[in-house]
Amino acid sequence: MTPICSKLMYLQFILAVSLLIPTTCSAFLGGHLTRSPFRAHLSTSASVEEVDIHDLQSELNSEGLNLCHGIMHASGVRELSDIQYLTEDQILEMGIDQFDKQNIKRVQERLSKDSHHVHQLRELSTKRDGAFDRKVLSRFEVEERQDFDIRTICSENDVYTGQLFSIEQCEQLNRMSEHYAYKQIGTINSGWTDQIYTLTAQHMACKDVPGMIPSTQIIMRQLIQELYGMFPEIVPGSICYENDGEPHLVKYNGKAKGTVAHTDNSEYKFITVNAILSGQDEYSGGGTYITVLDKTIKLSQGQVLIHLGDLEHAGADIKSGVRRLFIAFFACRWKDDLLNKPILENARDYEG
Repeated sequence: MTPICSKLMYLQFILAVSLLIPTTCSAFLGGHLTRSPFRAHLSTSASVEEVDIHDLQSELNSEGLNLCHGIMHASGVRELSDIQYLTEDQILEMGIDQFDKQNIKRVQERLSKDSHHVHQLRELSTKRDGAFDRKVLSRFEVEERQDFDIRTICSENDVYTGQLFSIEQCEQLNRMSEHYAYKQIGTINSGWTDQIYTLTAQHMACKDVPGMIPSTQIIMRQLIQELYGMFPEIVPGSICYENDGEPHLVKYNGKAKGTVAHTDNSEYKFITVNAILSGQDEYSGGGTYITVLDKTIKLSQGQVLIHLGDLEHAGADIKSGVRRLFIAFFACRWKDDLLNKPILENARDYEG
């Protein structure tokens, strides 16, 4: 190949890449071409049509198991035929009531006679512990540091991604939350509720789920230390949860599909951390649309999106399936005291 041809091919490559990236975010181009391939996906609203996810809810409704969707889905059940592979111990560990147990046994007996369902396609699990276990340290051992693999999406707007949880940890958190939610059925404002935040129809404070705060506290403590490095303008030691309802979980499915464009906190310059707990094969659509980038960011299971609370964004509607999130709103103090003063017209209770 001649030097001229090589140079033309190189220029064509650079031009093709530059068309995909907002001109205000040159850091994303530089960072992603010099490191290993990253799984965060940026797309416009005109993305390729996705295949709808199997409608497990309708199948469960037809069997009188409509209240079991959350706990079944979190255990790995994706279609009715998967129920036949639940063991006696797993059904017991789910903690479901006698009525639902009887319906499950009835479905299992019918499916066992159906020759069309002869092999298990997906491993099921009801475990609510183990994924966050760490080695017990001796007196002089140092706590193992997690590599959050922070990448820059847009430096000018402080948008970053990283890896917060492993797949196993995500699945355990999902089982923990759905086990708790099932136990709260019939209890007002417990389980999945719309009483904490106005924008999301299904959310839950992590502190309400037995074992969730202790399971995640080491990772979250280390993440806070990581945030100081990402935002050196923040006063050391000042980052804390915005309120006692943090962190919290959000679930999109059924009629709760997404959120309109909003900011998490326009009154103060705080930090939002948003991790995806669902695999990309568990839902279609979805993602976080960021207005200033005019892009929708779709992450892989366990990845996290980090941005300032005054950044306008939206939860893109899912088309089918279930999308679960782990979210934390962090308050902080900035070295520049002007950034600590509230913008009153943006206050949540401002009446102007």
